[in-house]
Amino acid sequence: MQRLNPSQLLHMKGIEYSLLHVDDASDLMIIRKQERHSPSHVVPLANYYVLQGTIYQAPDLHHVLNSRLAGTLFHLQEALDKTLKMSRYDPNKGHYWSFDPPEPSKEEKLRNEPCSKFQKESVDKLIDILTKKYQHFMLRSGPVLPEQTAIKQEEKDQPQR
Repeated sequence: MQRLNPSQLLHMKGIEYSLLHVDDASDLMIIRKQERHSPSHVVPLANYYVLQGTIYQAPDLHHVLNSRLAGTLFHLQEALDKTLKMSRYDPNKGHYWSFDPPEPSKEEKLRNEPCSKFQKESVDKLIDILTKKYQHFMLRSGPVLPEQTAIKQEEKDQPQR
């Protein structure tokens, strides 16, 4: 079989690999795996591409279309949900569009708050406990006034004798 004429391979049956495309500029080769039933009847099974020495299996048309349609349907569903929220009906007016932003629900308001009522109360209690416990430190040191910091800075700037 190894020394047969390449034209005789067309008369054999079974799985074969054929080189479809070679691009020397980008180091790209496309290889097709196919099953040969007769010299004129060939069924493609898979396509592979070789890029810079690494072999990848190309996705089939079903998977490519399925992925593209899923992405498209997701975005269409989001758009329809948003338009459904803006559509209103009034017996006097009929159907109309309300482009005002919807009022956030209680859950959304609570989610957007920096902290809950329980957290505020707990922190306030802790601060009260700590101020009572360390009250003598606070009274002794007192607040730092801007004039005091300026005086200390001047003392640092003067050369020592």
